[in-house]
Amino acid sequence: MVTGGFKSREEAADALSSSSTDLIGVARATILNPTLARDWQEGKGNPVFPRFETNPPGGITAWYTLLLTALANDEEADFELDLPTALRIYEERDALKTARWKDAFWLG
Repeated sequence: MVTGGFKSREEAADALSSSSTDLIGVARATILNPTLARDWQEGKGNPVFPRFETNPPGGITAWYTLLLTALANDEEADFELDLPTALRIYEERDALKTARWKDAFWLG
């Protein structure tokens, strides 16, 4: 299995047909287009990957994580975050989860 960097059906198909892998991970492409597997089977286009003006460390992961959360909550139509805002929200959410975890399980 390989994952990371596959942005087009052609790239994924080439990797699979080369016999160098049996499975391709396309998480970010699927987050951008939840019907990606069906679309690729039907020969439809590739997802459009966003371009960001800034790239703070962890920002892209935070952005995709929050978009995935928006999809899970059926709120993707309203999702419009830049990377610094996504990173701030992600870190605040993580801090709350960490505090809850420590309250529940911390033995120190």
